[in-house]
Amino acid sequence: MESDSSARDALRDLESDRAALAGRLAAPPWLHAAFALVAAWYVALPAFGEAVRRPAVWGLAFAVVALLWVHRRATGIRPRAVGPRAWGVFAVACVAVLVLLSVSLGLAASLSPWWALVPAAVCFGVVWWANVAFERLTRENVRRGN
Repeated sequence: MESDSSARDALRDLESDRAALAGRLAAPPWLHAAFALVAAWYVALPAFGEAVRRPAVWGLAFAVVALLWVHRRATGIRPRAVGPRAWGVFAVACVAVLVLLSVSLGLAASLSPWWALVPAAVCFGVVWWANVAFERLTRENVRRGN
């Protein structure tokens, strides 16, 4: 009987630790907005001239690396702890950004460069949603102990 009680206590402690760890994985809300802003800026690039686009791509690449570093420092999330559903959200977001970039390029070429801002606004919303969903799914994955 004593071993059953100690096993239950250990499992209860493990559940408590998982819940506490999942609670600490929350990224600051501004980080979601920053990722969304970087992606929207990338999709909006066709609205600007070549003199702006080339350096902006390098700046955006640097911004993504910096934001990933900040995210890792703020949450402590390692890629193996994320889970397959969160990686699926990430993949959908990447495809959506590329599709929206294609739409942006088409609108800038056929109508007016400023029409590229419409898919950029949509991109902002999609990436914000994807960041929040990615975080929620990762927290659930850690809470379940996967």
